[in-house]
Amino acid sequence: MGASAPTVKDDYIRVRTNKELKKKATKIVESMQLDMSTVINMTLDQIVRHNGLPVDVTNEDEAEIQFKKLQLELAKGTTAAKAGKVKDIDEVRALFTKSNLD
Repeated sequence: MGASAPTVKDDYIRVRTNKELKKKATKIVESMQLDMSTVINMTLDQIVRHNGLPVDVTNEDEAEIQFKKLQLELAKGTTAAKAGKVKDIDEVRALFTKSNLD
């Protein structure tokens, strides 16, 4: 998008949220030298820039997410092996030995 985000703050958002969630998030935000208003404005800006949510929203549980990541890594490894980008066991042992000495 070519246009920059408007700088005039001329509207309000009221949000109901969980007290403990807000407390934890506020602590993190403040540790980054920010305030919640700035973070909300940054998030709104990212929604406009991405033309959608700037985070992955899924109803998958953590096990499903990790399983899909594992499948992706295995596929990468299979592709690398088929392309001959592999090390024999002695090379791997040498790498582990060297890393343990460092």
